[in-house]
Amino acid sequence: MSAGVVDVHLHFLAPDAIDAVRRHPGRHGVRVLDGEPPRLQIGDAEPTRPLLRGLHVLDAHLDFFRAQGIDTGVFGPLMDVAGYDLPAADGAAWCRTQNEALAAALRSAPGAHQGLATLPLQDPVRAAEELRVAVKDFGLRGAMVDPHALGRALGHRAFDPLWMAAAELDAPVVLHPYALEAVERFGAHYLHNLVGYPFETTLAAGSLVLGGTFDRVPGATVVLVHGGGFLPYHVGRFDRAYTARPEARAEAAGPPSSYLRRFHYDSLVQRPEALAYLVGVVGADRVMLGSDHPFWLGDPEPLRVVRDARLSPDAERLVLGDNAARVFHLRDAT
Repeated sequence: MSAGVVDVHLHFLAPDAIDAVRRHPGRHGVRVLDGEPPRLQIGDAEPTRPLLRGLHVLDAHLDFFRAQGIDTGVFGPLMDVAGYDLPAADGAAWCRTQNEALAAALRSAPGAHQGLATLPLQDPVRAAEELRVAVKDFGLRGAMVDPHALGRALGHRAFDPLWMAAAELDAPVVLHPYALEAVERFGAHYLHNLVGYPFETTLAAGSLVLGGTFDRVPGATVVLVHGGGFLPYHVGRFDRAYTARPEARAEAAGPPSSYLRRFHYDSLVQRPEALAYLVGVVGADRVMLGSDHPFWLGDPEPLRVVRDARLSPDAERLVLGDNAARVFHLRDAT
């Protein structure tokens, strides 16, 4: 039986998390800067951008689903407010507040929508523990993390406790970029998002492959947004480096292209030709529908690019929902 249409790339900060900060301003280093729309102050960082309505009003997502014919959402957190710069204990407590609030909001919503945890990446051991609590106690289906983890590559062995916990729980980890290096040329024409975000995804994926994470933790499930960044389209360059440069073989990993199917990918590539290529390279069983609602560069009609890609009926059904049901264990929730 088909799972229906499932969107796996969404962002939502549950209002209860914001209200918890309002009740206890400054606790765990987080404050609400009231206004319309509100912003958050996370530690000593610059205040967040204003929170779009869809980021904290669940009905905005549900209206989008109804308009687009989406049956189920897998809601990720808002990476702006993850709090990686907070002290480890504060960061873990703030993640707990977000995760508990997200789980409660989705339980009370109509439908069978599911959520992804925020994790305190500044302490990989705490991140692993929070993932266990989020999955086992709150019923969240995995996690979403920023691949720019305080300047450390996600393939660094320091993150192995997190990947081992994810494998043990069979909990997918979605890599979603937000923080970037300070590159002056990103500043104009929105290039920080157009180029910087796919760059970060590619850098993290390359780190996981060449750093040996998938060999050390073969059960880890990783989802790459924005169609996998540049990886599927330049994997030949990775393979050439593997042949020509000893640095690319330092951790004794295999040829990079042999790991393409170790990842899952969302469909957010904006063009049907690109999606058809992605499916052809990684397989229809590795691609899932993603809209990035409610952000500006999300796809306002996410099903259109899938249907215009002229996939086979079986491949289209996998991309639109069946893969997501398998990867995120959605049928377990029914």
